Amino acid sequence: MIEEYNPWWISKDRLTEVELYMKYNEAEIKWTPDVIDKVSLSPYSLNFIFGPRQVGKSTALILLVKKLLEENANPKAIFYFSCDRLADYKELDEVLEEYIKFRKANNISSSFIFLDEITYPREWYRALKSRIDKGDFKNDVLVVTGSLSMSAKREIETFPGRRGKGKNLLMLPLSFSKYAELFNVKVQKGGLDFVLSNFMKNIHLVSELNDLFEDYLITGGFPNAIRDFVKFGKVSEGTIDDFISSIVSEVNKLKRSETFFKLTIKGIIERTSSEFSYHTLSRSFGVGTVKTAISYVELLQKLYLLKVLEQVDLQGNVLSRKEKKFYFIDPFIYRSFSIWTMTNVPEESRIAESVVISHLSRLYDTFYTKAKGEVDAVIKGEELIGFDVKFGNVKAERKILGRMKKVYILSKDKAEENVIPVSLFLSMLDVPQSVELKVLS
Repeated sequence: MIEEYNPWWISKDRLTEVELYMKYNEAEIKWTPDVIDKVSLSPYSLNFIFGPRQVGKSTALILLVKKLLEENANPKAIFYFSCDRLADYKELDEVLEEYIKFRKANNISSSFIFLDEITYPREWYRALKSRIDKGDFKNDVLVVTGSLSMSAKREIETFPGRRGKGKNLLMLPLSFSKYAELFNVKVQKGGLDFVLSNFMKNIHLVSELNDLFEDYLITGGFPNAIRDFVKFGKVSEGTIDDFISSIVSEVNKLKRSETFFKLTIKGIIERTSSEFSYHTLSRSFGVGTVKTAISYVELLQKLYLLKVLEQVDLQGNVLSRKEKKFYFIDPFIYRSFSIWTMTNVPEESRIAESVVISHLSRLYDTFYTKAKGEVDAVIKGEELIGFDVKFGNVKAERKILGRMKKVYILSKDKAEENVIPVSLFLSMLDVPQSVELKVLS
């Protein structure tokens, strides 16, 4: 059975017969996920790659196989298996035993083992831990992908002392800067200081970037949604249904209420970019008690679908008891959840604000403030820097608010000294797709 998943054992050229690779190769729009350059490939390593469905985790594994073959690794020392048809840890253990016997027969002492969709088999971690403890993988590199429940159920944390040089890598939707690259719009990228110092040099690209940003506000950074839009001019129902089904599956695996989960999402969509409290979710949207509302917001955070913004004062002190703001991390998530909950999609400027928040928060500690007028995003570092997303009539004005000496307006298309078109701002901000998270020893 395992030979079917690994045709490169017969010939390197037969990688092209793998369905995942064929789909990738035939796609009109494709890119190489940055996660493949971040995985530890030094023995012994146990790497976990997790993230929302459709962000490209399986594709990343196949491209890792391709990379190793091109670097002349022994093809029979590269083992890939998709675990989505396995029932439980016992069946997974049988698969691992089959490969161990195969490599012994071929005198292979060190392997690259790729286990895709490992969260499908029940109690999958039992098979992996048992093999690690027996020393079966002491000279190997393991790369394991799984759904977000892997993190939410804290299953990754059940491998203390068994990780070696391995990493935890979270894959997220593509940022707008990476999205613009797909359509051959080349903009020099960097951190916030670079963007704020150099944005005027790229003003000539605003019209083209605005067109792309309008599409991004529909597809977000999800590969299938992007490919649908390029091919059909819209995101297919199948792509949306697949995403929603995967989320419902996660909720069921975690033994949580689909009803409360859905009501929480509905409340967040309807109040996007407005501050509100857990009491509001509980009272106005029927999400049980306040404690229940908090638990379902935390669940959305553990599934890496939601960013919760705390309020700060003008000295940068976090006001944890004040009302918060809640943003889904990608426009495609907004649109999919709006269909699922039968809720209107927030207006364009609010979705744009959510994109700004999600991008900044991948790089910096991000908050908001209401002191002396609301500022949508406040970056807290050596100094406070503020950003307001405004798509209407924009009046350039200098604001100095306490420690916040600089407040920029992110407009639809206007550009001045402290007014930056949001599409240009995001296209220049270098935001990675994958993030390395702490490994608990």
